[in-house]
Amino acid sequence: MAYELNERQQKILKILQNKGDYVTASDLSSQLSVSTKTVYRDIQKISDYHVKNYTFTKKENLGYILTPNVDVEKDEQVIFSSSKERRINLLLYLLSIAPMKTSLLKLSERYFVSQSSIIHDFKYIETKIRPYNLRLVKVNDGTYIDGHQLSINRLMSVIIESFLKQAGDPFSQYHIPKFIEEVRNNYNRLYETKKFLHEIQEEHEILLDQPFYLTLFCNLLSIIEKRTNYSQDFNRKDSFKSMDKQSKAYHMTANLVGKVEHFYSIKLEYCEFNKLYYILKAYKLTSKFLLNKDTEDLMNEKVKLFSKQLVKKVSEEIGHNLEEEELLRDQLTYHLHSMVYRLNHDIYIVNPILESIKTNFRDTFQMVKHCMNQVNKERKFVKILSDEEIGYVTLYFQISIEDRLSKKIPILIECTSGIGTSHLLSEKIKKTFPNIEIKRIVAQHRLKKCDYDDVELVISTVKTHSIIDKPTILVSPILNDEDKMKIDQFVGHYYKKQKVEVI
Repeated sequence: MAYELNERQQKILKILQNKGDYVTASDLSSQLSVSTKTVYRDIQKISDYHVKNYTFTKKENLGYILTPNVDVEKDEQVIFSSSKERRINLLLYLLSIAPMKTSLLKLSERYFVSQSSIIHDFKYIETKIRPYNLRLVKVNDGTYIDGHQLSINRLMSVIIESFLKQAGDPFSQYHIPKFIEEVRNNYNRLYETKKFLHEIQEEHEILLDQPFYLTLFCNLLSIIEKRTNYSQDFNRKDSFKSMDKQSKAYHMTANLVGKVEHFYSIKLEYCEFNKLYYILKAYKLTSKFLLNKDTEDLMNEKVKLFSKQLVKKVSEEIGHNLEEEELLRDQLTYHLHSMVYRLNHDIYIVNPILESIKTNFRDTFQMVKHCMNQVNKERKFVKILSDEEIGYVTLYFQISIEDRLSKKIPILIECTSGIGTSHLLSEKIKKTFPNIEIKRIVAQHRLKKCDYDDVELVISTVKTHSIIDKPTILVSPILNDEDKMKIDQFVGHYYKKQKVEVI
C-alpha cells in the first residue's frame, strides 16, 4: 500500500530492525509510552504496508519480528523520525549516486513513505541545490541530480562536514546552511565511511588534512552507494595512467578497498580503485612523498613556468614587483605542483574556507582568479581552474600583500647638530609611532643625496623641504600634539595609498 507511516509507526519499524529478534506488544507500548491497543493498531498498519526486502512475522507469545531477506544489502532501507531528516538523507543519496537515476517507487520503498511525500521532498530539494549550480532532472525513466562533479562534491562535503561536527570531529566548516546544520544526521553509511577512513589513517600513521579527507569521503561514499544500489557498471569516463603498485598510496588504497569489499560483500571496479588511488596519491604528493624522479622533474619544470608567469602577471596587476620574493616563489611553486596534478586527474578537492576567502579577501581573490585564467589560456597548464584551488592560491598572494602593507615606514630625521635633542625626538617618534622605522638621524650640514634613497619621509627640525623630492614634515624637537597629528595624517595616507596600489 502506498500510504505514509506516521512517526510512531516508523519508530516501531526501527525498533524491530535494530532488535533483530521478537518484540512483544507490551515491550513496544512501554518503549513508546502508548497503550497496547495503540500498538496493535500500528502493527496492523505496518503488516498491511509493503516492507520491501523484509519479512514481517507475528508469533503468539513471542511477539513481532522483522527479518531481512537473504539478499538484502546492508542499510538499503532507511527510516527517519522526521521529514527534515529524510530530506537531507535523500539529498545526500541523490548526490552520491549522481548521475545515476532512481525512481519514485524505489525511493518510496527506501524511506517507507508515499510517492507523494517523495514528490514534496523533490520540490524542497530543488530549491536547496540551486545555489550550488545543480538541478534536479525528472525524465521518464527516473530522477537524478545534474551538475559538475565539483558542484556535487561541494554540497556533499557540507552535509558530511555537518555530520562530522555532530559526531565530535574537530573539522571546521564555516558555511553550513541552516537547513543542513539543524538536522541530526544518523545515517549508517556515514558512520561506516568515517570508520573506514579512521582505520586506514591509524594503520598507515597519517592524518589526512581537511580538503583531502572530505574529497576522499565524498568519493568513497559515492562508490559505496552506487555499488550497493546498482548492479550495472557506471561512469567509466575517468582515465588514469598505470598505478605504482610499490607506492604507499597503492597499499593504502588496497587496504581501504579491501575493508569496503569485505564489509558490503561487493567487488569494486578498476575505475573505482583508480579514483581512490589517485586521491591518495595526490595527498601523498602534497605531503612530499610521491612521484618518481623523472615525472617529478618534468612536472616541476612545467609548474615552475606556471608559477613564474603567475607571479609576473600578479606583479603587473598590483604595480609591485613580487618576482624577487623567494619565499612566495618557492611556496607557490610547491603548491602549484600538487594543484596541477590534482586538476589534471579530475581530483576536485573542496575548500571549506572558500566563502571566507571570497568575503575577506574579495579584491585579491578576483585579481588572482583573473591572472590565473590569463596565464592558463587555452588550458596551457590545467584542464580547469576551480574556485577552490584559486582560493588556496589567493592566500599565498594575500600574505605577501599584507606583509608589504605591514612593513614599517622608513624615515630620516634631519636636525641641527644638537645630539641630545635629535635623540629625544627619535625616542618620542618610536614610542608614538611603532609602524615607523628610523633609518638614520643626520645633522643638516652632513646630509647627502644618498641619505634619502631608502626613506619615504623626512622629519625635520630645521626646514620644510628636503634637498630632493621627498615628503618632509617640520616638527618641534619635543614633538608636540600638532606635530604628532601631522605625522599621523601622513601615516594614514601612506598606508591607504599602498593598499590601493597593491590590490
